[in-house]
Amino acid sequence: MKKTLFVILALAAGAMTAAAQLVTVTGTRVLVDSCAYFPQLNADGTQLLYSNTEASVLSLKDLTTGQVRTVADQGLPGFDARFGPDGKIYYVTQQLGKGNRVYRAAHVYDPATGQSRQLLKPQHGAVQVIATAKGVAIEGEHASYVSTDDIGLYAYTRGSKLYLSDGKGVSVTSPAGECAGYLWASVSNARMMFEAAGKGLYVCDLQGEVKHRLPSASMPVWLDYDRIIAMTNTNFGAQKDKGTYLYVTTLGGEVQRLTDPEEHAVQPMVAGNKLVYVADGGMVKEATLQWSKTDLTLISYAALVPKFEKKQLDQKADDAVRVFINPGHGGHDSNDRPTPYYCHATGEETAYYESDSNFKKGLSLKRILESKGYEVGISRYENKTEDDLDLFEISALSNHSGADMFLAIHSNATGIERKLNFPLALHRGWNGQPCVEGSDSIARCIMRHLEGNHTTVWTHPSRIYGDWTFYPNWGYKTGLGVLRYNKLPGMLSEGSFHDYLAERRRLNNDEFCWLEGWNFSLAIDEYFGRKGTCATGVVAGRVIDLSTDSPYEGYKFGLDNWQARNDVTLYLEDMTGERLVSARTDGMDNGFYLFRDVKPGRYRVVCDADQDDHPEVVREVYVRPNASTYCNFSY
Repeated sequence: MKKTLFVILALAAGAMTAAAQLVTVTGTRVLVDSCAYFPQLNADGTQLLYSNTEASVLSLKDLTTGQVRTVADQGLPGFDARFGPDGKIYYVTQQLGKGNRVYRAAHVYDPATGQSRQLLKPQHGAVQVIATAKGVAIEGEHASYVSTDDIGLYAYTRGSKLYLSDGKGVSVTSPAGECAGYLWASVSNARMMFEAAGKGLYVCDLQGEVKHRLPSASMPVWLDYDRIIAMTNTNFGAQKDKGTYLYVTTLGGEVQRLTDPEEHAVQPMVAGNKLVYVADGGMVKEATLQWSKTDLTLISYAALVPKFEKKQLDQKADDAVRVFINPGHGGHDSNDRPTPYYCHATGEETAYYESDSNFKKGLSLKRILESKGYEVGISRYENKTEDDLDLFEISALSNHSGADMFLAIHSNATGIERKLNFPLALHRGWNGQPCVEGSDSIARCIMRHLEGNHTTVWTHPSRIYGDWTFYPNWGYKTGLGVLRYNKLPGMLSEGSFHDYLAERRRLNNDEFCWLEGWNFSLAIDEYFGRKGTCATGVVAGRVIDLSTDSPYEGYKFGLDNWQARNDVTLYLEDMTGERLVSARTDGMDNGFYLFRDVKPGRYRVVCDADQDDHPEVVREVYVRPNASTYCNFSY
């Protein structure tokens, strides 16, 4: 690769190995009392930019006069806005367009005139604002913008790729390999920093070669050349718990805590020697930092800056629909709510972990959607402890993915003696008043398709709630952490209740989880108006023995009053009686079977119990494309 000469600020040789100096925090003051998030200071520290809880209003406060004015209040402008070095404010709005796709536009607001103008017209996909010392870059997938030709180097991320640009060309690397995605990229002299979800905080050179790897952190920002301020991602985004704090770390791993965990400090931003952050309840605070700055020497040398390739911007607006999936939890840990049960068929206690079934549903949905032509992001590819990302990190991955909708996949538990089973949808906001347009429409589509699953037993109809309404005791507009900062149309699905024991037996069946993923896909097709995405359908059902009561007391509704049949073979035949494919129920007391990829038409399903007292039973079914057909056997 060609090497280019750059003149940059570099550490003097003797300072490279110097021990970290303690940072002193002084002069803390409150800038906003409550409900303010993602604060940004301008260059001279006289103006504060912040968002409200829902990202629906972007506000500017003059710290000299105390005057507050609205910068923007349409299209969810909050959370991603930045000051440029020119004192102007750059921000992104979004709107639903054709086929419920999300289109994002970029704007600039001039505090001197109080006027806004559009810089980039609405485009499908991700749009990011990146501020540098010289200007502002706005990176969209179909069009981009730079405020000055001499903008310097800047970094940004998409998926598991790290981009380095000078505003004209770009180089692309993946220093941490594949993961759920990279976040919070920035450049400091000859170093790039970013967080790799589930892996940690990375610092690499401009070629993408990793030089330092630190523990996971959220929203890291450079303090100086070899110091980083970040927030712990433990508990941040949790529904009710406190414990997140800010800290400073050197690249050598020396760490000093800057705030008390009881303060629940999050979202740090540094401007000069000023640190602003959000404390509990959305209180914005400013602190003055004092530290022994590392001596810098201006030297010239051949920095390993890669040769930039010309940016390839896709001018098409009508590209693939994108979905971001979050299979809830991760790893067999305490928050996974393990709920074992005694299996009468095996005579053994059987483990059930919610993270397992969530992951099976999510991965199945990803593969199904990709086969239908969607682009799909997912928050985890395995079920390990490190895959259980912080809820805020999941929201950040979702927001930066350029996706058109977000779906968190879970199962539920009553927490009471009386056991129930029904699908539940939760979106951000009040009942009937979602914070993000389209979220209630997604919820209605998904609940309709989940409720149509006749291989389970529903004790009640499906329900849809805003999370602020559903969790009133958590505090005003607290709600679910994974939805709190998520700007995508979306929801959290509690697909069924895993403490309803008969359902837990079904959730331990991989094919039953696949069926939920399939039904999610049908709902997503409906929401985006893409019903003709698959030429085949599925046939699913259960086999129930009406002569034997269910051994699971207290969980008896509908067909769950009787024993499910284990190890039963079923055949799918054409109408001439030719057997096309077979399926078999497992030995886990659920009686579930599934035929995938069935061409449209009329078929016979043959249930062969392989026992003298249970002869063959035949049912006729009609299979439609991109649809579920149900055929239960109870005899």
